[in-house]
Order: sequence, then C-alpha cells, then structure tokens
Amino acid sequence: MLAGVGSDMEPRTIANFEELRRYCYLVASVVGMTVIHIFGFEDGRALELAEQCGLAFQLTNIIRDVREDAQNGRIYLPQDQMTAHGISPADLMSASQSENLTNLLRELGEHAKRDYARSLELLKLVSSDSRRSLWALMEIYRRVLLRIEARNYNVLQERIRLSAFEKAGIVAQALLRR
Repeated sequence: MLAGVGSDMEPRTIANFEELRRYCYLVASVVGMTVIHIFGFEDGRALELAEQCGLAFQLTNIIRDVREDAQNGRIYLPQDQMTAHGISPADLMSASQSENLTNLLRELGEHAKRDYARSLELLKLVSSDSRRSLWALMEIYRRVLLRIEARNYNVLQERIRLSAFEKAGIVAQALLRR
C-alpha cells in the first residue's frame, strides 16, 4: 500500500494493462483486502473478491479523474492502449473529448463492470453485520461508473460524481437491506 501511495507523489505513466492492474492492486485492492479483515470473513475466496472489488473502484476513479490526473503529471491510462487509440497525453487535458478517448475509457469501464459483477459474491462472504457497509461502498462506486457510462464516458469537461443526497439515499437503502 505504501509503495502504491508513494508512486503517486511524482509524475507517473503506466505502460500496459498489467502494470495498471498492479498499480490498482497496490493503491486499492490492498486496502479492500485489509478492510475485509475488519469486516470479518471465513472463506478465503473473500480475499480474491476484495482484490477485484478494489480494482473496479480504482478503475472507476481513473476514468473519472483522467483530466485532473493528467494535469498533475499522472497518466494512468495504459500507454500501449493510448498509442493504439491514437491518444496523446495532451488529449487528456483538452476540454473536448475525442471518440478515440471515449472508446478507450469505455474499454476500461467494461473491465470495471466485470470486476464489480464478480465481486458481488463478496457480500455473502463478509460478516453479516458488515454487509450493509460494504454494499453501500460498492453501490456508490458502481453508480459513479454508471453515471459516467450514461454520459458516454465524457469526463474531460466536468468531474462526474454523485451528490451528497444520492449518497445518503444509498446509505438509507443499505440500512434497509438484510
């Protein structure tokens, strides 16, 4: 975790998806794997599912924050995929978004959606008194990604987020869950 956070202290690029997956593991999956120890679990599959959940969370953050990250010298989109899509670092700081960037972000979004779907089983594996909290976290991030998708992955003009009211609604739904 410290290695991942430390790597964000300076300009950064990611060569390929495997390197991106490793970065996500260090900054997000490890956090999720730690938190589920607090939540409690008995089935060892929970660790793998927490890793996937962390990957989905971090991919969502990366997609949402493309412009802000690029302005800070951090480009988390895999360089090989940027090259294949004809995207330059300058394109990430533009106010107008190209179709090529939209397509790349959609590909990453599909990875995240698959990881969200796979990690849903984690809800059954953590202690029953922690499931509501985990569901709320997963649902907030999942809905951010769905909102990004609904806006056709157009993330350069404004930061896409849920309002405090929407997050409160998710928490209320979590409290009503069994």
